[in-house]
Amino acid sequence: MNRSLVIAALLATAAGAHAADPKSAGPSLPKLTAEQVVERHIAATGGLQAWHGVRSVVLEGEMDAGGTPVRQLPFVLKQQRGHKSRLQITMGEQTAIQIYNGKDGWKVRPFTNRSEVETMTADELAKAAAAAADDFDGPLVDYQQKGLKVQLVGTAIVKDHAAYQLKLTAKSGASRNLWLDGQSFMLLKIDGAPRKLDLRQYPVSIYYSDYHAEKGLSFAHAQETVVEHAKVAPTKMIIKTVRINEGVEDSAFAKPDLPDAAPVGKAQ
Repeated sequence: MNRSLVIAALLATAAGAHAADPKSAGPSLPKLTAEQVVERHIAATGGLQAWHGVRSVVLEGEMDAGGTPVRQLPFVLKQQRGHKSRLQITMGEQTAIQIYNGKDGWKVRPFTNRSEVETMTADELAKAAAAAADDFDGPLVDYQQKGLKVQLVGTAIVKDHAAYQLKLTAKSGASRNLWLDGQSFMLLKIDGAPRKLDLRQYPVSIYYSDYHAEKGLSFAHAQETVVEHAKVAPTKMIIKTVRINEGVEDSAFAKPDLPDAAPVGKAQ
């Protein structure tokens, strides 16, 4: 799952950015291998068989859009196997759309006074592909098929939780870290894509909390994105509704028509 990465590319046209987190320590936890940690995480979130039965997920909720006071914008994120995603964010009577079908991508950005359907640039397609690569079951489910290697780095404290830290390395050599709660084995934190501010690159952390069971699978209903060491506020996202294997048609991932850019409540 990296829903936050899917959302960030579009939200950047309407939102502010994020802030820092305390340094972590190395708490004492049972000695487990990386494979054991991954196995316990998958079991805790619902099990491999249950995740394999998921064909699509729809998330609905609200996210911060910056400003003073902070505004919450309604969004709908539809995801389907095959690395397909459709994100809609509504501000007033305008709805921005970002679609990636596993190969091609399009965007509608009325927030920036653009009224046409735009094709994603090569850089945007690369970012969309990277964001969609985890699918909605996250990077650890079938991580080998996703081309990832997993290494146990050690333990750390994440928001007062003792956690196992894992390093994920892709075939390209790109790596990122994630942290799993040492008791529940739920995802607490993952490295996000670095953010460029004031001509500097800042590391980004995405925090997950408020887990609820949806048809036997655990989903975080709260996410907070933080740009570390930057003087900007965190961006929060609250998921209110999760729908599994319903409400997603293949047509949702086709090139959009401008009438598609209606408020979320009226969108397909």
